[in-house]
Amino acid sequence: MEKVAIKARAPSRIGIGGGGSDLPSFFELHGGAVLNVAINLYSYTKMTPNGAGNTRIVSHDWGITRDIDSTDLEFGSNTRDNVDVVKAAMQTANLSPKAGYELIIHSMSPKNSGLAGSSALLVSLLAAMSNASGKPMMDRVSFANAAYGAERLMLRRPGGYQDQYAAVFGGFNFMEFRKDGMNIYPLRLEEDLVAEWHSSMMLFETPHKRQGDAHDIERKKEDDVRAGGESVEYLKKIRDYSYGMRDALICGDTKTMGELLHLSWLEKKRLPGVSSPEIEKLYDVAKENGAYGGKLSGAGGGGFLFVVSDVADRKRIMNAMAKNGAHLVNFDFDFEGMVSWRTTY
Repeated sequence: MEKVAIKARAPSRIGIGGGGSDLPSFFELHGGAVLNVAINLYSYTKMTPNGAGNTRIVSHDWGITRDIDSTDLEFGSNTRDNVDVVKAAMQTANLSPKAGYELIIHSMSPKNSGLAGSSALLVSLLAAMSNASGKPMMDRVSFANAAYGAERLMLRRPGGYQDQYAAVFGGFNFMEFRKDGMNIYPLRLEEDLVAEWHSSMMLFETPHKRQGDAHDIERKKEDDVRAGGESVEYLKKIRDYSYGMRDALICGDTKTMGELLHLSWLEKKRLPGVSSPEIEKLYDVAKENGAYGGKLSGAGGGGFLFVVSDVADRKRIMNAMAKNGAHLVNFDFDFEGMVSWRTTY
């Protein structure tokens, strides 16, 4: 009898514009809008039966192996977040660890990179487990909502909606959020436009690690929004710039995109915990060497710097950033979103 392995992957994403306005605490009062693109830094899951009465988690990123027989969440007592992510995915997929599986998980996005690797991992796990359960696959909107519920509600991790949707849908997406619902607009670009944006977008891994946890940064932002603090006005401007970014993307206008990124970054870095003198220096280096504009990915505090430039300036920017310890990360766009498949072994 053939042995079957179930595998899945989900892409990370670059948040181009509007990040933070997808927080429910903000968009339920003011409306939100974000622009993002999925990239081929994947989170992978391999799932096989192990014939035991428990489930073995093998995390290549954490360098751990852990056996579980319960999906009870551990929260603060668990220093390895991936264990609770697996448990939340199993709860959502209605799978019992006592059925006996081995789960091998790996994310290409480094932890705290700001590329939503944790959301991609949860989507990858949920895709594999949905495949294993033998139930009909949910439509992608329902699937993204289930992933959101697992990460934001079940695991109590602060943040917005865009990460799960990007991992599920793939491609370029413009998303609008309101209290009464949301709309996802996949942006179907012609091949020449895709090539133009791939030549213009650059992603740098900075040498500056985030001080503190991304969840802490998000909580501070949300607390300030709920209190009606200054973050509300910053996020309104960040939201509004995303509409211009969407139009620039569709038109292939890299200069306008970069200029809007720069204006949005001026607002984002005023949010609590986002920037630092070291990040400011790197951003200035990119601008001085030809970048139209850019931003720090994710919640902020460190991680990856995203910039837009003309292709003629790529090499100059890359060399200058490398001299300051920030190295170019090669990526391509992902247009498939989450994928699950089966192989024999």
